[in-house]
Amino acid sequence: MTKKRAWSLVAVLVAISLVVVGSQLWALSQSRLGGFDSPLSVPPIAESTMKGSVRTFDLNLQAGSTEFEAGNPVETWGINGDYLAPTIRVADGEEIKINVGNGLPEDTTLHWHGLHVPAMMDGGPHQPIEMGATWNPHWTVSQAASTNWYHPHLHGRSEAHVKLGVVGMFIVDDAKGSALDLPSTYGLDDLPIIIHDSPVGLTTGNPFDFVNELLGARNGDSLTLVNGQYEPYFDVSTSLLRLRLLNASIGDVFEFSLSDSRGFSIIASEGGLFEKPLTDNRLMMSPGERYEIVIEFQPGETVTLNRSLLDDDGSLGVPESTIEFRATSALSGNAEIPATLADLAATNTDGVVRTRNFDMSGVEINGLMMQMDRIDQVVHAGTKEIWAVRNLDRRELHNFHVHGVSFRVLSVGGEAPEPHQSWDKDTVLIPPETTVELLVTFPEAASEGWPFMFHCHFLRHEGRGMMGQYLVVEPGSSLEPADHMISSGGHSH
Repeated sequence: MTKKRAWSLVAVLVAISLVVVGSQLWALSQSRLGGFDSPLSVPPIAESTMKGSVRTFDLNLQAGSTEFEAGNPVETWGINGDYLAPTIRVADGEEIKINVGNGLPEDTTLHWHGLHVPAMMDGGPHQPIEMGATWNPHWTVSQAASTNWYHPHLHGRSEAHVKLGVVGMFIVDDAKGSALDLPSTYGLDDLPIIIHDSPVGLTTGNPFDFVNELLGARNGDSLTLVNGQYEPYFDVSTSLLRLRLLNASIGDVFEFSLSDSRGFSIIASEGGLFEKPLTDNRLMMSPGERYEIVIEFQPGETVTLNRSLLDDDGSLGVPESTIEFRATSALSGNAEIPATLADLAATNTDGVVRTRNFDMSGVEINGLMMQMDRIDQVVHAGTKEIWAVRNLDRRELHNFHVHGVSFRVLSVGGEAPEPHQSWDKDTVLIPPETTVELLVTFPEAASEGWPFMFHCHFLRHEGRGMMGQYLVVEPGSSLEPADHMISSGGHSH
């Protein structure tokens, strides 16, 4: 076949596939979407038992099916259910153990995104769970009150496993946060809001999937869901409503706003509560990021949380409705947010030991694609470094997530970060042709030969190679990356 005929065939297939995609999505939209006709589903709190001083959770990964369209079940995966996962809730200082049983039809992992855990408990690519096996990570919780999440992290398969539905929130409480007069009743005035791609469409197992690749689609024909639903509603019964927002999408960056353009209070990012609430009427979030916001309501009003898709060129799409909030005629509770939320140390670069550069381009970091047996960086326990992360691409969004730590954003494109980006985070957007400087503080203990990951959290980018590994070694060690190779079991030698 000549090159001309080959490209003609591609063009025909693209045209056909676009018709198919469009017709299927239209039919789907006509049959089940829109109208805010379903109440928001709130993931249950995961059950636990106390065995001595250890709080133990049992999580079973399983395949099942879900009817996003009535009468049309599709394959989904979940934990302790057919789709999505329960919310794990623990307290700072607790000793916890999680029994993770893999009942899926393939190997997987389970990564505790945002949790400060030993590297061997991280659930990254080096902690695979074979089919039928059980993994038993355990650690003592040691971090401030925060909204985190958990999801699979098997190298090359994270996108598929997350999209099928293995996504859950992981909330840490602490004494200071619990003492604040903030909305805190889970499911009533304190809501998990998981923004997630539907597994419905042509992107999974369909021969036309290559068309999405050709067109540069991040998510193919996925629909954007909230807690597994399209355009749900929630009946608000309190004056203040706290939303724990998680962008768990495969590769979409959204700006969130309210339909009447009112302001809301941003009270926390990935690392926990801010010093003081911040007021804004918009909030940009890339995949993996979490923020907590508080919205004030008046009796009887209705307002919609909207999202606008950020394009690679920096433009925002038309706002689309995400969830509708309907305030009841009488609202209970306090209508004021505490003026002070947390006592946080100011950002301080004193004692920084070095600066490292990370260039992101295509699906490479520093010109390299992920290799399981290669350590890319070696850092010293308890030290601070500046990581300068640069997006070299002209028309491609990336973001940057670091396992095992929180960091402070020092600058974005040479300018100070926005106020809500200035406190502890673990994931940050890297716009095209932009450098973002991060102040990273590493764990006090060495990782004993098990690496942590750093990567783009656009899961298609990550799965194709945009990920690296760093090792935490004892202070004063002269070891370099070349001194380490990773065996199949995960240890360096």
